[in-house]
Amino acid sequence: MEWPKNLEEWTYETVVTIVRKYEFEPGSFDYKAALVLPRTDPKREEVYASIRRTVCSMANADGGFILFGVRDRSQTVNSPDDRIMGIPLGGDLRKQFAEKISAIERPVYFEASPAPILLPTNSTQGIFIVYIPRSELRPHMDVSTGAFYRRGEGGKADTMNFYEVRGQMLYTEGRLQKVRLLRLKIAQFKMLREMQLGGGVLHDWERELAPHLWYETSEFETLVADICELIPAHNHLLEKLLDLSRTAVIINTLRNPNIRFTGNNRETAIAQESNLFASLCENCEKQLAQIFGPLVTDKT
Repeated sequence: MEWPKNLEEWTYETVVTIVRKYEFEPGSFDYKAALVLPRTDPKREEVYASIRRTVCSMANADGGFILFGVRDRSQTVNSPDDRIMGIPLGGDLRKQFAEKISAIERPVYFEASPAPILLPTNSTQGIFIVYIPRSELRPHMDVSTGAFYRRGEGGKADTMNFYEVRGQMLYTEGRLQKVRLLRLKIAQFKMLREMQLGGGVLHDWERELAPHLWYETSEFETLVADICELIPAHNHLLEKLLDLSRTAVIINTLRNPNIRFTGNNRETAIAQESNLFASLCENCEKQLAQIFGPLVTDKT
């Protein structure tokens, strides 16, 4: 059975079906009885460590769902349905979960239930679902232990060996290098725009050269294609990057003296597209920084 990837489509019946079918957690599911525990609870730190291990192992492997409010097989129950006990409602559950995994590096992208699934027998308790996709930024490490994990048999978080970690790092670092090149290309676009507008401190030769310089978009679009899997689909960044390239092409065309325009129409169109171009550069830079952190050009 295929489970809904859209968490809005999950119902209490979905949870019941999973729990009845899987007493032992398969790789794609994990049961957690609690999300938040009192400071005085002696099991508090181990529960939170277990959450981090599960998140790391799913992100480093094929992804999966975490069901908060379901007892795992270590707790004896009379029937599978008795495993569903819920967690207390109240507070921002998404924020609470994000706080629990803040000690994971690189940060892990996740999706969470827009609202908990209420228990039919107790409206103060609910099931909170988190989806961890396979991460394109893997491997992820639990900083508190310095260990990398992958999903093992029966839902166990197994420690990755040196070669597994190295292989994932080499794969990811190569694509992150392309992200850095893309971000540097955007910075170059902004510098060229300033030259074309005559802004900043320019040498005479730069002012004379500026009208003859064009935005080179073919390399830019190749880099976008190379990193597209690293960009979350929900924030529409890929569309903005392609809009940025398209706008650069339009500006190049408008500035081509062989294209016939009346003087006023040409200048007006260039000004409008140039302002849009600047806005797209700023927005793309901001979103790339949110996903990948500050732009570091010197790694020595």
